[in-house]
This record gives sequence, C-alpha cells and structure tokens, in this order.
Amino acid sequence: MQVLRIADVLITGRDRVYRYSRVRALSVLVVLSLLAMASLAFGWLNNTWLAYYIPAVTFLFLLIFPKLITARFRPSNWLVRMTDHGLYIKFRSYLNYHFPEQDLTVVFLPYTEIRGARSVTEHDEIPDPEDGRNSTMTKKRLLLVLELAADSTKLAEALGNERTRVFTKPNQGGGAKSRYHHLPVRLASPNLLTIEWAVVPSLKTILDALTRHTLVQRREETTKDLVHLDSLTREQQESRLLELAETGDMIGAVTMARQLYSYDLATAKTFVESLTQRRQNPLAKSEGQ
Repeated sequence: MQVLRIADVLITGRDRVYRYSRVRALSVLVVLSLLAMASLAFGWLNNTWLAYYIPAVTFLFLLIFPKLITARFRPSNWLVRMTDHGLYIKFRSYLNYHFPEQDLTVVFLPYTEIRGARSVTEHDEIPDPEDGRNSTMTKKRLLLVLELAADSTKLAEALGNERTRVFTKPNQGGGAKSRYHHLPVRLASPNLLTIEWAVVPSLKTILDALTRHTLVQRREETTKDLVHLDSLTREQQESRLLELAETGDMIGAVTMARQLYSYDLATAKTFVESLTQRRQNPLAKSEGQ
C-alpha cells in the first residue's frame, strides 16, 4: 500500500477510469436552462411576474454552485483508476480540487493486498429538513467495500488530514475558497475500506473486473436509522451525527443535533463541526479499545 500525491499517480492508456458522470452534469444544465427559458416565455406571454421565479432560482444556483458542474470536466474528476497491478483510489473529493496539490490524497492498493471485495446497498433513514421536525427520508447509497491485507496506518493518517482540511474553518480574511463536505472514501475499520460509488461505469463493472484479481463476495443490503437516536448513548449519538456529516449531509447532522439536545441553529452547527474536528484519525477509537 502506498499513499501518494495526485501528481505521483502513474497514468497509462490501459487504465480503466471511474469518474463522476459528465453527461449527467450536462443533462442537469440543459434541463434547467430549458425550464428557465420556458418559464420566461410563459411569463412574457401571460404578463405574470411569478413565472420569472424559476429563471431567477436557476441563475442563482448556477452563480453559487458552478463547481458542481464544472468540476466534472477537470482532469482531477476521478475516484478509482484500475491498472494492471492494482487500484489507485483518490480519497479527496473531486469538488475540492482547489485544495493544495502537495497533499497526500491517493492510495495505491496492489491486488495482492486486497483480500476481498463486495458491494453494499445502504438505505439510510435521515432527517428531512424541508418537511417538518419529525419528517424523515431514505437515502440510498452504493458502497464498494474492500477488505485489506496490509497495514492501513498511513492511510488512516492521510484520511484524517483530509477530514481536518474539509471540516476545519479557514482563517478569516484569508480569501479561502469554498470547501465541500464530501468524503467519498472511509476506513470503517483498520482492514475495511469503503468507497461511496456515485461514479460511472457502474459498481457491477468494477466488481466483474476484480474477479480476476481477488475474491468478490455476495452483494449485501443494510438499513441504518440515523434519525431515531433518543435511546442511544451520548457516544453512539455523536458517532451517528459524525457519520451524517462525513457522508455530506451536514444539514441533516445539524438538524438531528438540534432535536437531540435542544440546541439553537448556531450552537448545533458549532457542535457538529467540533465533532468532525475532534476525530482526526479514523482509527483512533478502534486502536484505543
């Protein structure tokens, strides 16, 4: 196992690259543009100002979140590179491409160090902040789970550094760019690496290819309740809140903190941020047990 900078990745024409879909990004842009133009035309023909609401929202979205689309067209938009000898896995989100390039953000796993692989479909029940205090929604996530045969200490340290960079507030007045709370790769335990699979080609494609190099196990389905946490211990509650934040649902984590501890919005946000900053090494808890 090697932990590398992105510049150290050996790229060849034989690599099979798994990246976030550019076609989907373009499709969203086209649909939003057509919807905005149709709404403008309707408002002009019918002389109603309400029809201008959709174009305004579309313009605001493209103004505030342009990287959600443009980041998919950068060379850094990849999650896994499958080579003849192993897997390069980039644990820095493609949305945070503006972070320093000298950081260690890629792990290379030779096939000999992968004991097994499997797909997990995870159904997470999470808070729905747009639909009332006690309303929930189910979020489906596809995970590629790799069982590791090598020491993951250095990888754990690099993942902890990336977590710190993602969740730590930048210095005020430093002109820092936006940070996206997106960590696609996690160590569930010292020998289990989980990769959130929201890329193309499909998860089945890489599992089929991995059958030539390692044992591919049966697909699993799990259900996780990240909402009804009242009966859990404080430590378990904080662990679930941290999991929500690390999977990109910072709003859900803050909403749950408000419900559990009767915090106001500012206090709940500060509390969740403190949880993410407290846990720098993803293996710290398991090593201390």
